Amino acid sequence: MVGEYKDEEDVKLTPKQEKLRGKLKQLTLNSTAIWERETADGPIQAPLLIKIPYLVLCFFLDTVFEGRYVPSRFFLLETVARMPYFSYITMLHLYETLGFWRRSADVKRVHFAEEWNEFNHLLIMESLGGDQSWWVRFMAQHSAIAYFVALLALWSISPTLAYKFSELLETHAVNTYGQLLDENEELLKELPPSTAAVQYYSFGAADPFFGEYQTTALSKGEPVSSIW
Repeated sequence: MVGEYKDEEDVKLTPKQEKLRGKLKQLTLNSTAIWERETADGPIQAPLLIKIPYLVLCFFLDTVFEGRYVPSRFFLLETVARMPYFSYITMLHLYETLGFWRRSADVKRVHFAEEWNEFNHLLIMESLGGDQSWWVRFMAQHSAIAYFVALLALWSISPTLAYKFSELLETHAVNTYGQLLDENEELLKELPPSTAAVQYYSFGAADPFFGEYQTTALSKGEPVSSIW
């Protein structure tokens, strides 16, 4: 929103915050290693209709964010990651309204829970400063809108293809996070969790939606002691 970041301009950071920011800037992310993870189980299997846009998008991300502030890349990923669930719910509502389909009504609850999960991931990346560059916000917002429209069109052709495309991107995100953890394990263990992370993974575990998509270990709401 216009003016949303004005109150954050020229804010003086405390020495502790400066130290934490310095450590965050030390985070690295090897794009080549991400693709090695991606192809570890063999070549990517998908129809060319979705495989080509997927490869182009990933190449774009690797090129634009190479050597840049790592949380910024994840801010964009998490902004875009919410769009599949928005689009699925939109199309399910359309199908129900037109009387085409109602047996998947319960799926809307799961998709909302999944979107809520991605929303909290986005808050965490914002709290790490991933959204501070205007060009990152610009790219994230416009990419998200384009992705949302594309998924609506893809769903109208084939819901299976829409789900498959989202699966490809979600798998890429998992591999990217995995590489981040392995590549920066010691540094991440030194960094305290952000308030957004503590609120979600500790206090937020009591939310009924939390159990819709989380593993048993995460559902316990155990204390969060570090970013790692």
